[in-house]
Amino acid sequence: MFDATEYQSLVDKINKLKHHRLNHVLSVPQIAIVGDQSSGKSSVLEAFTKLLFPRDKGMCTRFATQVNLCRDLTLAKDTLSARIDGEDAFNERYKVINADQFHNVIKEAVSLLCSTSEISDKVLELTLSGPSQSPLTIVDLPGFINTTLDGQDKSIPGTIRTINERYLKDPRTIILAVVPANVDLNNSYVLARAEEHDPKNERTVPIVTKPDMIDKGTLPELIDMILNNRKKMRLGYLVMRNTGYANMDLPWEEARQAEDEFFAREHEWRLVPKTNKGRVGVKNFLGDLLYAHIKKELPLLKREVVSKMEELRQELGVMGVQIANSHEARVKFAELTMQLQPSLCGTLVGTYAQEYMDKFKDEADGDDDDQRQQESLRFIRSSLQKRYQDYNVAMAEHNCQELETDDIVAMVARFKGNELPGFVPFTVFTKLFSGTLATWKTLTKEHITMMQQYLCEAIKAFLVYAIEHQPVREVFLDTFLTFYRKQDRLIHNTIELIFEDEQTPFTLNKYYYDTILKVRSDKIQGQLDKIKREDQYGVMVIDVSNLMAPSTEPNTNEEKAAEELSEQLKAYCKVARKRIVDVVLMQTLERHMVKHIGLYFKELIKVDDAKLACLIESEADQRYRKDLEDRIEILERSLLEL
Repeated sequence: MFDATEYQSLVDKINKLKHHRLNHVLSVPQIAIVGDQSSGKSSVLEAFTKLLFPRDKGMCTRFATQVNLCRDLTLAKDTLSARIDGEDAFNERYKVINADQFHNVIKEAVSLLCSTSEISDKVLELTLSGPSQSPLTIVDLPGFINTTLDGQDKSIPGTIRTINERYLKDPRTIILAVVPANVDLNNSYVLARAEEHDPKNERTVPIVTKPDMIDKGTLPELIDMILNNRKKMRLGYLVMRNTGYANMDLPWEEARQAEDEFFAREHEWRLVPKTNKGRVGVKNFLGDLLYAHIKKELPLLKREVVSKMEELRQELGVMGVQIANSHEARVKFAELTMQLQPSLCGTLVGTYAQEYMDKFKDEADGDDDDQRQQESLRFIRSSLQKRYQDYNVAMAEHNCQELETDDIVAMVARFKGNELPGFVPFTVFTKLFSGTLATWKTLTKEHITMMQQYLCEAIKAFLVYAIEHQPVREVFLDTFLTFYRKQDRLIHNTIELIFEDEQTPFTLNKYYYDTILKVRSDKIQGQLDKIKREDQYGVMVIDVSNLMAPSTEPNTNEEKAAEELSEQLKAYCKVARKRIVDVVLMQTLERHMVKHIGLYFKELIKVDDAKLACLIESEADQRYRKDLEDRIEILERSLLEL
């Protein structure tokens, strides 16, 4: 399998994905060595890589180390490269070196990564390339410890657990759990931690080390365990004999021979398949396992990359364009204002945008009272027109103050001047009209107030619909209320001026005279109707008896003048009412709330920077945005590899 070009290609692909830091976003297929400190992890790595890992306490694994073995037939001998994410000087220095400089790499990596803390969560990546290498990638993790020495940081055990847990819980990580043979596997801490994250033991491979350290009497039990008869593991067990501390400088080939001799010496060890024991068999086993694992996971990983990339792009899209300072906030706010102005202006005059109509078209036929209320607020012009009609009807119902003829005569007498008998002073007409005018003024204020409140709520509802960002929406709403209060004062001042002007009756409208003539014509016609009747032959005749009836006509000039004054007053009220209704609506709501809505947008332009601070992205959001962008970039680069 190790000679297969496809296998090397798959391993290289996974390594490239890690170079792109895909493992920071999604889990990738890998093998991780985990175990207690001094459990023999370094010996296992040495057996795979032929590199002498340091074993003294000061140089034990204090950070994760990823070892990539790559076959390269173009090289005459093995070469080594080392890199640490974000450490450019280190990476350049160890871009390509001789494998015999490995100890210097480890020493400098420890100095670099552990200068401020004894354990680092960064990863040292080692790539060993050469014509004799067998493709394999494996991650060595810091060994678990339960306590610390005097003077050591008490948080070290917890830090190591945090680093290791990251790999243990990754569903695509095969856990190579190193357990010394002289430790009861039932009490192994590392197996307990692995089982917590892999309860079905589907991706955990225990590898037993130091098999020469046990009593011969316990060997049968150990063999039975390794043969998967005592605690079932789906992937089985592995076993390797470590090179002892005294023989750490023993050449790799001699160490392999010594290991082979050890397993051949005892009959019980012959029961363990060659694929599950010894450095060569174990390395081949893990190579086959990793190959199958990668083949199985890559199609799933590609789908996850595509799905995750779409998810993150949508999340980034929801955040909108980044606004990092006051200047950008003001530019963005001005853009929002310019976008909103034509939409609101169109809504106020009834030229609704198609998007706006589509938004609410399915709710137009609702029967619910609250729904109808919402519908009223959404389609402003039609609802406002209905309120205009209600105002007009209410004014028509109070067309003219009804006064008895005697009251008018008394008022004429009170304000009598040197005019001829039967003529009425203009002051009297004004006084009589002022009563009706006062009623109209009260009625007008009530209706205009209701219409203002409606417009206020309708425009606020539109702003809520049009602006999604809550803090920005609050700025628009707050500024609108300031605009509304200003316009409210102007509207009520205008009403006062209109009714002040109306206190002096004035009209050139021919409708006034036509109304008087019609009233008089109707009166004469009524009198004629009283004395006319048809005889038995259908001929119209004069009823003399009605001619002899007592007359109801005024007897004096004053009464005649009072009757005419009443007719004139009613005619003028009709003219004035029509004028007032139109003028009030045009010069109050239509002028100050509809036509002058542009003043609201001028107020928005003057909003100070303090209010626009809500548009500036917080430091936390900026960091989150940068993280989203980085992860999307990682996924995009990784997708090209997949």
